[in-house]
Amino acid sequence: MSKQRTLWVDRLKAESVSEYIRLHQQVWPELEAAYRQAGILQMGCYLNGCERVIVIEFETEIYNQAKAGLDSNPVEIRWQALMKTFCDPQVDRQSFTEVYYLSPPSTK
Repeated sequence: MSKQRTLWVDRLKAESVSEYIRLHQQVWPELEAAYRQAGILQMGCYLNGCERVIVIEFETEIYNQAKAGLDSNPVEIRWQALMKTFCDPQVDRQSFTEVYYLSPPSTK
């Protein structure tokens, strides 16, 4: 299976940062299960003040087939609606395309 990584950058509202961090210290297990089922292997959220970076690695074929189901999953809908309240509406999310990745050394 092929893997793909993507990166998104946007900005949180300053007054939302502490609540955003609190929720991410207790991500709902059913949301993590939905992400895993959709082929997401790793996900990381990073903050620099209000600037947010999200990095996602997924199994391309599984994710492409499962994306519509994930988008209609009630848990994902609820989480994304909540996350949207933290985002600065003046800043559009930017997506980045990976052009290089140093993979971990082989353990063979």
